[in-house]
Amino acid sequence: MSVEGAWKVEVMGPHGWERIATALLKDGRYFGASADHYSTGSYEFSDDSITWDAHVNQYGKVRAVYGSKKRQINVRFEGRLKKEDKIVGRSRATDNNKFDLKTRLIRLGDID
Repeated sequence: MSVEGAWKVEVMGPHGWERIATALLKDGRYFGASADHYSTGSYEFSDDSITWDAHVNQYGKVRAVYGSKKRQINVRFEGRLKKEDKIVGRSRATDNNKFDLKTRLIRLGDID
């Protein structure tokens, strides 16, 4: 089974699941973006476990995430592939273990 492809990234907020990005996973590289941010990093996938580290750059209106309001932040995600089209786990800023977010990814499709 592979995690390579395009994914919708959502986090659990006070009003339910919030879409925050579209992510591309390909050849160990992680790329994500929305209207107000982009992120780059790398991922490792083994059995059904996935971990990635990404550097997030916010531009335009900066949102407070993981307990701080910064233009740049490093994030780590740890999760599991639950089905061929769903990854669930938690993400957190690497410099702050107090705040983590329940995070899920839904497969959108393949990328070539």
